[in-house]
Amino acid sequence: MSGYDRTRARAGTGVQESVERSFETPDKVELRVQNTAGKVEIETHDLAVTEVRVVSLHPTADDLVRGALISGRSSPGGYEISVEIPKARGRARYWFGDEAGVGVQVLLPRDSAIEVATASASVSARGSYRAAEVDTASGVIALEETAGAAKIRTAGGSVEIGSVGGAVNVHTASGDVRVGHVAAGGKVATASGDVELGRVERPLRVRSISGDVSVGEALQGSSIETVSGDLRVERAAAGELVLRSVSGSVVVAVVPGSLVRFDAVSMSGRVTSNIEVEPSRPSAGGRDHFAELSIQSKSVRGEISVLRTAP
Repeated sequence: MSGYDRTRARAGTGVQESVERSFETPDKVELRVQNTAGKVEIETHDLAVTEVRVVSLHPTADDLVRGALISGRSSPGGYEISVEIPKARGRARYWFGDEAGVGVQVLLPRDSAIEVATASASVSARGSYRAAEVDTASGVIALEETAGAAKIRTAGGSVEIGSVGGAVNVHTASGDVRVGHVAAGGKVATASGDVELGRVERPLRVRSISGDVSVGEALQGSSIETVSGDLRVERAAAGELVLRSVSGSVVVAVVPGSLVRFDAVSMSGRVTSNIEVEPSRPSAGGRDHFAELSIQSKSVRGEISVLRTAP
């Protein structure tokens, strides 16, 4: 592995302090970034090179850029790249927010694994990654794609993920969560944020207190619970789908052809369904297969609707 340093001093108030390093990384890369405040921007490319740039986003952060620790070393699994920004001290720490602090920009090979820890810094990861783990207090998190697992923890930041090939694990207090595709199930938990999921291929567990939860496609069932938020599944196909709410409404749309068994109970709300009761279905020589969907839905005051989607 080889690397070089290039530090550009600030010649006036209009020039940012920055440090740049480049590493030859022809094998698997594991990136670790620690940055309290500012921005972390990561992107993948098809070259065997990792490039790191650290830049001040506010004049008070110049000393933090000068003190940044950027290192790279070979490991049994490939290469480890580490970027650590020191914490601000004294009056400087009061300046930092999403648009202040330090900017960390990394360009690294496709299928790398990333691990990012921040306080209020926003995190953007464009491209395709082997796995991703992000831990932040209030920063916004945007992740494009992982072939493996994605683990996200945040208190107040919103989370947006394009596609997760492995299990997804998202915990947030008040931030909204949007995930386009989940291939291997997992867990999403939030207190007041809304949850929007696209295509869910394996059972996923979702917990919310006051946020609404919507799922585009639940192919093999899932378990979703909320207190006051509404629950909606646009296309349910097979598996076991468990939906529980205290005061929120529940709507489930079943794809044509699925054999449905459902148990829906609401203490004071209405329960409606347009699915016809079928005592049995014919099978040609026992070769026909019908997807089976079991729906269990309970609510205290919310309405429950089980419908058929259009062909």
